Amino acid sequence: MRNPWLDIPDSDYVGHMSSPTVQQRPMLSRVMREVLESVRPGTMLVLGCSTGNGLEHVNPEVTSRVTVVDINPEYLLRLSEQFPNPGFQLKVQCADLADVAFEPEAFDLAHAALVFEYIEWLTLLPRVAATLKPNGLLSVVLQLPSTSIPSVTPTAFVRLQSLESLFHFVDPGELVEAAAAQGLRLSDRRTEALPSGKAFEVLRFEKHA
Repeated sequence: MRNPWLDIPDSDYVGHMSSPTVQQRPMLSRVMREVLESVRPGTMLVLGCSTGNGLEHVNPEVTSRVTVVDINPEYLLRLSEQFPNPGFQLKVQCADLADVAFEPEAFDLAHAALVFEYIEWLTLLPRVAATLKPNGLLSVVLQLPSTSIPSVTPTAFVRLQSLESLFHFVDPGELVEAAAAQGLRLSDRRTEALPSGKAFEVLRFEKHA
């Protein structure tokens, strides 16, 4: 079956995430900025990067190499257009996270914001753990269930509704347990609430040396 993400234009995705009833795009950009400033990674992997929201916060004096992965080639084209000369080595990889292979012990930071909800994350997690360097960090943003708001907020960008067929909530506690089994220790956890009424769990995991 064709992945619904392939049929959502970048303009629809950005418009939806930026719309007044969603307002997730600025929050996700801020979360990436905070983790970059805290971790100061030499190398970074961004899973489900879409059009590159947050990459403007990468400091090339600190981070020399960034690898971004997304299934939608249109998103990656827009990303490349936005960052033609980023000041760091930018590797753009069009791939399905369900089966992509990563370099072993290659990254100081892996970032996955609103990604695990759309994939079989239990099969992805070991590959992400293996690609982290010793003492590397995994940053994850999860959407929390709401009793009043659907998983994909209705907006004028109706094509986003097709993602409901893929979406499944990830229990943060289950993620913490699965991460521990892969040698990833929970180092930070907090909840981000938006004016829309949606809330998100922001977690960081450190890989054992």
